[in-house]
Amino acid sequence: MEKLAFKALYGILIANMQFQNDTGDVMLNQERVCEMTRLAIFDQEEGRGCRPMIQYFRKDYIAKELLKSFITGTAAFFLFAGTLVLYRMEELLEQINSIDIRQTVIRGILLYAVWMAVYLSVTYAVYYMRYTKGRQKVKQYYLHLKRVNKIYREEDQV
Repeated sequence: MEKLAFKALYGILIANMQFQNDTGDVMLNQERVCEMTRLAIFDQEEGRGCRPMIQYFRKDYIAKELLKSFITGTAAFFLFAGTLVLYRMEELLEQINSIDIRQTVIRGILLYAVWMAVYLSVTYAVYYMRYTKGRQKVKQYYLHLKRVNKIYREEDQV
């Protein structure tokens, strides 16, 4: 990771060098180097996590995550219910003739509905906040990118 950061920073420094004609001295534009360093750090640390905020609208991003959570929540509920049934197998076999199946099924459906409502509500809140924070980070990234472009344009005019 450190090697990648060093290589990226070294590449930025080399890209920003301007040679004077007479003496051959190297001059660096410090403002541009700082901005490009911020861009490189963002790309390496947070760029991958913020990619969905660029690719999707908020509604689509949250819907995709809710669908994934629906599948995993359903699997988790039935895994838990199956484990509970196996744990209480002896009690169930002793009371097999006196169990009201209709009431048990209704209770299971209600528990599933409550579980999914809570699970999906938490999922919605978490991914809503992630999208909002990621979108703010992307806006800051674009702000730095505009500054770098402005510096390049100013240098081209000189």
